[in-house]
Amino acid sequence: MKPEELELLKRYFPEASVAMVGAMYEQRRFILHFKRPRTSKLGDFRPPRTKNGICTITLNLDLNPYQMLVTYIHEVAHYDVYQHYGSRVVQPHGTEWQKQFSALLLPFLTETIFPKDILTALQKHLHHIKASSTADPNLQRVLKQYNKHAESITTVESLPNGARFVLKNGQVFQKGEKQRTRYKCLCENNGRWYFVAALAEVKEL
Repeated sequence: MKPEELELLKRYFPEASVAMVGAMYEQRRFILHFKRPRTSKLGDFRPPRTKNGICTITLNLDLNPYQMLVTYIHEVAHYDVYQHYGSRVVQPHGTEWQKQFSALLLPFLTETIFPKDILTALQKHLHHIKASSTADPNLQRVLKQYNKHAESITTVESLPNGARFVLKNGQVFQKGEKQRTRYKCLCENNGRWYFVAALAEVKEL
């Protein structure tokens, strides 16, 4: 990679991982974009729109370096599965993707790249791979600790039952009982009940 490209990667990824991240990029053929934060996803993989087009991987700009690396590997695994299977029907996060995600992540699982707590959470994650890191509450909880201003972030699970809060989309809720990894919450905007992720970042009212 060009020196300026490596410098860009150093802004977003753990420094000890940059050479491997760059090599992973150079061994493939896709466009990498860093996007403004999106509440619905951390990143995504997009197949080419035309027969001879190029695949695209996007990543949210606001991810901390460790979340950025995990998300990058997640999306590259989608790229590899697409390259192998093409448009044939395979489950987005099925066996094929899980095997490739594990294979790509394993070389990065060292204490020179990840802090020990994230490393332990990732190793557990690989035994029960979810569709994304956000679907693994334990891993997401550990990763969030490395966000900027993490101490000032309020999550749904940190609020008492009955507390009122507002999501980033502006909807106001009352917190209800926990249902597995989510809380059943009443939306004051329309009177409907929704299941809100325990680790969703909110503003208490």
